[in-house]
Amino acid sequence: MPIGPTELAHFWDLAPSGHAVIDEHGILLATNRTLADWMGEPAAALAGRPASDLFTSTARVLYLGLLAYRLAERGRAEEVHLELAVLGAPPLPVLCSGRRIRYRGAHLILLTLQEFSRKHALEKEMLASRQASERVLSQREAAIAELESLGRTLEARRLELEAINQRLGHEATTDPLTGLPNRRRLDEALLGAIRHGESRSHHGSFSLALLDVDHFKQINDRHGHSAGDRVLARLAALLEATLRGDDLAARIGGEEFALLMPHTPMPAARSAMQRLLEAIRAHDWEGLRVTVSSGLTDFRPGDTPQTMLERADRALYAAKAAGRDRIADG
Repeated sequence: MPIGPTELAHFWDLAPSGHAVIDEHGILLATNRTLADWMGEPAAALAGRPASDLFTSTARVLYLGLLAYRLAERGRAEEVHLELAVLGAPPLPVLCSGRRIRYRGAHLILLTLQEFSRKHALEKEMLASRQASERVLSQREAAIAELESLGRTLEARRLELEAINQRLGHEATTDPLTGLPNRRRLDEALLGAIRHGESRSHHGSFSLALLDVDHFKQINDRHGHSAGDRVLARLAALLEATLRGDDLAARIGGEEFALLMPHTPMPAARSAMQRLLEAIRAHDWEGLRVTVSSGLTDFRPGDTPQTMLERADRALYAAKAAGRDRIADG
């Protein structure tokens, strides 16, 4: 029996796995009923939201930094372990795979999510095994030698897990392409700087700059994503070379970077940013012309991380509108 488009859409909606269609800006265009049921929300309520909102805060870092990066670089990503931020329920572990396709002139992402409960089953098995070991200890002296060996094995496993947790903690706050701190680490540092500034009531006690590579899309389109990645990595190295003391440089998304400058009022921050822009112009970009635009602001009493970032972002757009390759104050 032939199957028409209507039946296919119905089957897609009832598939046992979750499915989503995402546009080139990372916004959900459609989800099937299975994914909507997992999330505890109607499919219509999910449409129009960032796809990263599907996941918990920790999983969102892996989605943006690993899965989305692989999709952009290779056009596909396979079985990335993430967790859905289910409304009113514990996070749901899933294996997430994706494909990048071109449809009617636009780049779309097809995302498939498989429920993955094995992690929780293993945790229950480990708990049951530990309880069984405790019963054996109380009943049989002969098991002491075996349990001591098991203890050594578990200790080695614990040390291994500690090392894994430390690595994951580093990865959760580090941009995988450039090695710079990511948006999460910047938010933490910015909040700490604001609290320090509020405690001292110092207007302008530190400054924040946002930087964006000018015409970055043209670099990717004309020379390929690998050339764009090299530009981002070299720009990160230039930023690190300009750091002073407590300064923090971070990649916060795409071609956008941030520079947090504690104990640096606006005049000194503007001079530092001007030197950075000159260093970027003078750098050998292997035949490419690379410049950046920057929005600069300073701390003001009553500021939050959001207000400072919004002010710096508006200044960045002003620098773009004024011709790029320049600094604008916010």
